[in-house]
Amino acid sequence: MILEIMTYIIILMGCSIYQVRQFVSKKQSGLTVFYSCLMGICVITGSLWIAHVQLPSLTTPLRTMFEPVGKFILAQHRSGH
Repeated sequence: MILEIMTYIIILMGCSIYQVRQFVSKKQSGLTVFYSCLMGICVITGSLWIAHVQLPSLTTPLRTMFEPVGKFILAQHRSGH
């Protein structure tokens, strides 16, 4: 499994370095930073996925944010009737 993760990281970083050099040569610094951040996230999540680490759902932060709002709205609606 470690060999798979290392291979994944090396291939992804090689492709990323090539692409970042192209962005830098075209003087697209904002795109370079954005692409680098996205690829960093991909390296981390992909490595965890290969290692069979259970990742939380992408909806968990949204549910945590909006669930209290929904409960508040329901409480207001129920008390109004």
